[in-house]
Amino acid sequence: MKTAAARALRATTVRDVMRMQMVTVVPEMTLPELAQTLLESGVRSAPVLAPTGKILGVASQTELVRLSAGSGAAPERLRVRDVMGPVGPTIAPDEPLPRLVRRFVRERVQRALVVENGILLGIVTPIDVLTAIDEAH
Repeated sequence: MKTAAARALRATTVRDVMRMQMVTVVPEMTLPELAQTLLESGVRSAPVLAPTGKILGVASQTELVRLSAGSGAAPERLRVRDVMGPVGPTIAPDEPLPRLVRRFVRERVQRALVVENGILLGIVTPIDVLTAIDEAH
């Protein structure tokens, strides 16, 4: 039996649940600055943006820890551009929410960046989806 809440969620798009405010960093940022930004913000990773808003990659705590475990390079000399990883999963803002949920489940994705024409618009996590379900119920 389909409930009104389930029907409402099927009609929901990624744009409806994405968060537009997020922590972002720039490629020129030093690694100590990145570490401080991630710690102060309470996030594990941040999209790396060009001045145009185009997403270039993702900088993460994992990369910082890996480097500290044995790179030998002085962290203050390295920049985010030197350690950022690939962009990872993205989704268009007008995609149906159920499509994103399937990706979360099948690909075990913890976040999806919402991108349109190479420009970062927002981010969606499973918690955002759960919040939308709770509000629709």
